Amino acid sequence: MNTVRVRRSTPDYREQPTETHSVATELDFYGTYTWCLNAYPDVKDAIQYLGSEIEKLRLDLNDWQTHEVATNIFLLSCGLLHAVEEYLRGPSVRIPGRLMTRLGRGAMWAMDGATRVVEGAANIRLNRSQASLRGWQERWQAGLGDFLSILVKGQPLAPASFAESAARLTELLVSPPLPSDLQAKHVGASTLFRRLDTTHYDIIALGQRFADRFPDRSQAILIVGLRTSGSYFAPLLQACLKAEGYRVVVSLTIHPGKGPGRWERQQLQHCARHGFTALVVDDSPYTAGTIVLALDIVRRAGFSLDKLKALVPYHPARRDCLKVLSDQMVISLEPEQWHKYRLLEPKLVEQRLAEYFQAPDILGVRLVASKAADDFNAHLQSLSSGDRGARLKRVYEVRLERRRGKETRYVLAKSVGWGWLGYHAFLAGHRLSGFVPPILGLRDGIVYMEWYPQPSLVQQGDGARQELIDISASYVAARARGLALSRPPGSGKSIKRHEEGLRLLRKTLGRAYPWFLGHTLMRRRLERQLSRQRSPLPTLIDGKMGRAEWIMGPHGPLKTDYEHHGMGKSELNTTDPAYDLAETILTLALSPEEEHRLIRRYVEMTGDKALEQRLFINKLLAGLWTMSSAQEHLFCKSQPADRQQQLHQQFLSAWNFLTEQTALFCGALRRSSPDVQWRSPLVSLDIDGVLDHRRFGFPSTTADGIEAVSLLGAHGFCVALNTARSVAEVKAYCQAYGFAGGVAEYGSYMWDAVAQRGHVLIGEEARRQLAELRARLRHIPGVFLDDRHQYSIRAFTYQAMPRALLSVLVNALRGFGIGPGTPTPLHPLAIDQLMTELGLDRLSVHKTMNDTTIVAKETDKGVGLTALRDWVLSPDAETIAIGDSDADLPMFRVANRCFAPAQIDCALQARLLGCEIAPHSDQRGLLDIARLLAHPDGRQCSHCSNLRNHWPRDNLFLEILEAADRRPWTTLRRALW
Repeated sequence: MNTVRVRRSTPDYREQPTETHSVATELDFYGTYTWCLNAYPDVKDAIQYLGSEIEKLRLDLNDWQTHEVATNIFLLSCGLLHAVEEYLRGPSVRIPGRLMTRLGRGAMWAMDGATRVVEGAANIRLNRSQASLRGWQERWQAGLGDFLSILVKGQPLAPASFAESAARLTELLVSPPLPSDLQAKHVGASTLFRRLDTTHYDIIALGQRFADRFPDRSQAILIVGLRTSGSYFAPLLQACLKAEGYRVVVSLTIHPGKGPGRWERQQLQHCARHGFTALVVDDSPYTAGTIVLALDIVRRAGFSLDKLKALVPYHPARRDCLKVLSDQMVISLEPEQWHKYRLLEPKLVEQRLAEYFQAPDILGVRLVASKAADDFNAHLQSLSSGDRGARLKRVYEVRLERRRGKETRYVLAKSVGWGWLGYHAFLAGHRLSGFVPPILGLRDGIVYMEWYPQPSLVQQGDGARQELIDISASYVAARARGLALSRPPGSGKSIKRHEEGLRLLRKTLGRAYPWFLGHTLMRRRLERQLSRQRSPLPTLIDGKMGRAEWIMGPHGPLKTDYEHHGMGKSELNTTDPAYDLAETILTLALSPEEEHRLIRRYVEMTGDKALEQRLFINKLLAGLWTMSSAQEHLFCKSQPADRQQQLHQQFLSAWNFLTEQTALFCGALRRSSPDVQWRSPLVSLDIDGVLDHRRFGFPSTTADGIEAVSLLGAHGFCVALNTARSVAEVKAYCQAYGFAGGVAEYGSYMWDAVAQRGHVLIGEEARRQLAELRARLRHIPGVFLDDRHQYSIRAFTYQAMPRALLSVLVNALRGFGIGPGTPTPLHPLAIDQLMTELGLDRLSVHKTMNDTTIVAKETDKGVGLTALRDWVLSPDAETIAIGDSDADLPMFRVANRCFAPAQIDCALQARLLGCEIAPHSDQRGLLDIARLLAHPDGRQCSHCSNLRNHWPRDNLFLEILEAADRRPWTTLRRALW
């Protein structure tokens, strides 16, 4: 791996003059928590951090510092407990909720049993080790319970009150040492305290609510926590209920996706036989699926329905998700009753800001109600409403009483986590000074920062574009310098469960292996290859670099939401700054010149010269993550029409970005040919199904496709595209592959890349009718348009992926879609009725598997090919057509010769037009055709033998493209080898 020398100077840190600063006690206190930048410490590190926190109780801490240290001990202790529980449970097949039938559970238990049998004699030693570790777990839970019994009493807290229980935890940390393989495991960060706005006070409030509703303290209670959050929830609730006077309270945790292990199942059955009431606890559910699954697991262990309760805080965006359960079964807490909601009451915020706004001439600080603040809050709410990880945030108008008069400021208070899981916001805010709004302070999991009442850069003109490109490069470089991680959370040769970004890449690139078995066998190799792509400069990345994330400060653009996108549950959890640069290129739609400027500036500031080797794979990740996120938001809940269109644009922009970037990558590998000129014979080449395949969920060619294009160029063939794709895509492909030009949108427009000129092939009336239909379609809910199509209409809707097992497997084999949905065509009856109603007699409809295209009747691919031939050459010039669908039949009719790969869906008609069909499908079929055109006699020349010799070795994506061309049996044989 290449090493990187980091330049420590920070010439682009722009200090902003301000009279606000964090109080010295905060700077000193949070400054000792640099380790918190990594949300996923391993067990060994967590033990070290926990010991350090316990030692701090010996120091002279004030009230809020004692509260923070006690919270950190609770969080780290429960994180350690979760790691032990997962370790004891052992590996298991994760069963999706919809497959957790009796057959699914039986298969899972059988596989667990088979694992124990296979381990044989070694299992005896394993059981002894597990027995010892389970004994440690019980002692740890008891010691933690003593500590939490003090924490649940509430404020004020004194360090001395924790002395005895803390000392017991310290003893357990060092003796006996935990197994070495356990110490290497990562500690799971709870969604409760990392991504949501809940605190341990809310768990205590839920326990008190249960105690009020069920006052019989003699009933025995079993708390069933759902891991990961249940490992944090259950011990605290157990301490709370004991403090409330319940005589028998025990707890265990399960993983619903894995199902209970043998020991966990025995404990559930034991408690059921003895009449316990089971309380299933978890973080705020976004859907009822996990809670319902867990309740069913507990019910099957022997608990009657009247002995089942679910204790969960409601999610702000999904307050009704548990309506499938009876009111008697659910005990919950409304978001407005959460601890942090109360902390944002104006009186409490005013007191807090009085600590932060301190200057000799400031006489007082007062919050005032204002329409401006209300408008800001309404805008912030609209941006995040309905999101699973939306943060609680509020803008306040602050009136400063100065000796010389009054001054108005605006402050944003934002929830960023609880305990050490929120400290990264404070540290990052100070280390990124000049790039983010000035940080006032952090208290009780809420960061306070200055806010500027100005429109976002989305509403700014293009004049700020170059400044934004430069500041983006400087900002990413500043993160690489100031937020470096000493050890990334995903180091190693395999992809960890929380590394969502690499998991998405693995899943997508794994589609190059056509059989499920081959994909499974090649998974470990693919993981090793992706692991080698990790950055030599691991960093807490931003993870969200869109233009809407920037506002204008008094001295230039400032980055908002800088602290919580890159790492956490359901986040990317990638640590390569190249991702932030790739997403900047995507979201700002940078030209090649602008991209070069961005990269050059970043490399100059960091010395990260290996960036270019990692940038393309991060471009893939940025596009795939954006597509997946847009789909998830589109299907997660009902969205207003404008929000649906916004998500559609994000999805389509990412699709286009991936298509163009892979075309540039593949085009750069083609054999260099002489200057592109129009000449005979002219090869008219279709794209979809011929040059490109949607195996990865977006269009891309393969290694055989690259070789075919190189072969045609090396033998003097002039290649022009003839496609349903838009004009913009035809121009991009000509630039990437060196094509002379082409016909776009089913013969509606032709492009001469040699002379850089274009010509429209449809009449004014057809264009008018297209405009009328386009306007009507925009007002139909659930209909989405591809605005790149200027001389035709490409329309589609989105359909959720089917949940049936067989349908899931079929769609996986087809390779379509990224995320929970896929583009689908409009219903033919609906579009026909609309066109009849409007009297659109100059238009016709083409339907594909993914979209509906409306084009002018007066043109098709044959008309386009004839017009292009006459425009750039002459009517007697030789033409050769290559296509694979009935839309290509018109160009087969007018071409001198025509060819098709084996998967052509209209072979009978094509053969009657003289079409020669290749023995292979897709891009391998295109290569067959190219070889036949270059050498009809079947021989090879020197140009043919070395077309791949200059290709780089050890390039992951190129290897994936080569794998996509292999036959299934070849793939399987290589996988087994």
